[in-house]
Amino acid sequence: MQKMQLVASTAHRQKLLDALQALGVMELTEVSRGNESKPEAKVEAAHSAELAIANIDFVLKLISPFAKHRGLMDGPLTMKIEDVRKKAKEFDFQTIVDKCKSIEETIVNLKNEHASLTATQEMLEPWQGLSMPLDHIGSTKRTTTIIGTVQKTSFESLKEEIEKLLNLVNIEVVEETTSTVYLALTYVKESERDIKEVLMMHKFSEAGLPAASHDVQKELANIKTRKGEIEKDLKTQDEELKVIAKDNDNLQVVHDFYVWERDKVYAEQMGYDTQYTFTIEGWVPVKKMETIKQEVQNLTSAFEITVLTPAEGEEAPVAIHNNKFFDQFEAVTNIYGLPLPSEVDPTPFLAGFFIIFFGLCLTDAGYGLVLFVACALALKFVAFPEGTKKLVRLVMLGGVVTFVLGALFGGWFGMTADQAPGFLTYLNEEGVKTFKFQLVNPSEGSGPLTFLIIAAILGYIQVLAGKAVDGYWKLKQGRFWDAMLDSFLWIYFLIVMGMFGVSKMGLFFADDAQTITYLLYIGVGALILTQGRSQKNIVLKFFSGVLSLYGIVGIFADILSYSRLMALGLGTGIIGFAFNTIAGLVSGVPVVGIIFAIIVILIGHTLNIAISTLGAYIHSSRLQFVEFFGKFMEGGGRPWKPLKKACKYIVITN
Repeated sequence: MQKMQLVASTAHRQKLLDALQALGVMELTEVSRGNESKPEAKVEAAHSAELAIANIDFVLKLISPFAKHRGLMDGPLTMKIEDVRKKAKEFDFQTIVDKCKSIEETIVNLKNEHASLTATQEMLEPWQGLSMPLDHIGSTKRTTTIIGTVQKTSFESLKEEIEKLLNLVNIEVVEETTSTVYLALTYVKESERDIKEVLMMHKFSEAGLPAASHDVQKELANIKTRKGEIEKDLKTQDEELKVIAKDNDNLQVVHDFYVWERDKVYAEQMGYDTQYTFTIEGWVPVKKMETIKQEVQNLTSAFEITVLTPAEGEEAPVAIHNNKFFDQFEAVTNIYGLPLPSEVDPTPFLAGFFIIFFGLCLTDAGYGLVLFVACALALKFVAFPEGTKKLVRLVMLGGVVTFVLGALFGGWFGMTADQAPGFLTYLNEEGVKTFKFQLVNPSEGSGPLTFLIIAAILGYIQVLAGKAVDGYWKLKQGRFWDAMLDSFLWIYFLIVMGMFGVSKMGLFFADDAQTITYLLYIGVGALILTQGRSQKNIVLKFFSGVLSLYGIVGIFADILSYSRLMALGLGTGIIGFAFNTIAGLVSGVPVVGIIFAIIVILIGHTLNIAISTLGAYIHSSRLQFVEFFGKFMEGGGRPWKPLKKACKYIVITN
């Protein structure tokens, strides 16, 4: 990244910003204004663009249930920049926004009324047997009528006490349930105090119903009629939204256009204007500097581009770029996060390890073939966004590696050699049926141990590779002694440690065991003498060097982590075998057995492919992030965010 400053005539500001946005190669930073505030006009323009975006988002969300959405096979809407500008200029989205706001207000009011009527309806339903009009509830000149509920167990005693209290009382039972009695009580006003005391003793709960000149049944009929009218009105509003939803694509185009305009306004705010010139600053990839110069020259000769020295403590943004083969592995790197500006891009270095680990986690040639075919068909017939295409291509490549490794490990849809078709097997020298191309049988004899050893060797190689990358990058930065003593010395030591181990096991270098032991002593001594060199005190130098040997424990712990490759590889085959066994059992069921077996095979292996692929991706990535990246990379770089024509709904074509 290179920080640059562009100064040009104010008259060309809009054209230049348009050109920079179309190029998408410059992340703008704010130009110092001293004590000056941002011009009011620019702030207002930003607010206007934000309001337009918010309004269109509101409409798109409102009409979403009725809009015809583009299918996966259709892909996103593609347009030229000129066509987008033309559509945004011609399409009257504000009228639609106003209409949708009115429709939404109507819908909210109708739904609130409907909810209120439903609540009233539920309250009235137990009182349908009430014979009097609703407005008769309450007080007259001489009497009072109240309604309410009491527990069924208390009703008889309540009734007796009230009737003993006075003769001029009427108790009407309106409704009874298993636990509650709904009743209406009419009494003379002179006895109200005594009546209330009795009611309170029996926990009488007074009910309140809406006033009306008719009875409950008539009120319920009115409510039902009104709810029907509301539901019709809501359907009418939905029909209006369906008509508006026909403009869904147009609204999406205008939405993205206003996002461009907003971003451009914010870019203007970050610059600095004088009466005749405007100035913008930002980060540009070094390789794109010439592209910017050529583009600006095409628009005006009145400009000046200056390379700036970043301020103290200012951190450059990070963008990673790889060739066509390695760029699909950026999906793995991006999950972890970007390297710091001073660090190496790990993508090319992790690629080979990741894809081999992915294949080992699956170790089933049949699954690899399915993955390859499925991803190839998806890339051909489905219009994926560019980022998703990279991921699909990565999984497709993983399918190829899985096919090769699966054949070497004898993995074919979880089948044993006896279950497999003849073209996949042969009789070996011992007369045992075996898969063609199989070198390791991970489920029998010493196969699991062999698999574990292979995983450990790969882990050992990747740990060495991590140290090598660390040394390579330090050399590029001119840190020669750091590279020699902190990276390559450890590589030497780990290689000798490996040779020492295999010599003691009698596998290799048995005749050179003594020489290797001396080489190991040299490595230990070199580490003790050099790893504490940053300490000033000679005693601390020595003890720091001794303590550095503890790093061996961490390295071997890292190598042990690669055993997960064996665990996942065996798991894939075992689960596939289990589904095959279940299918074999149900196939014996008369008439429908074959159908059940096919269903078990299809569903079982589909689930196994999906879960195992996800596990392979996650665990292969984890080995990169924890065991590999930690050897040479800290991470945490700030992503580069250039001014560009960002699109949420559409794809721009040239």
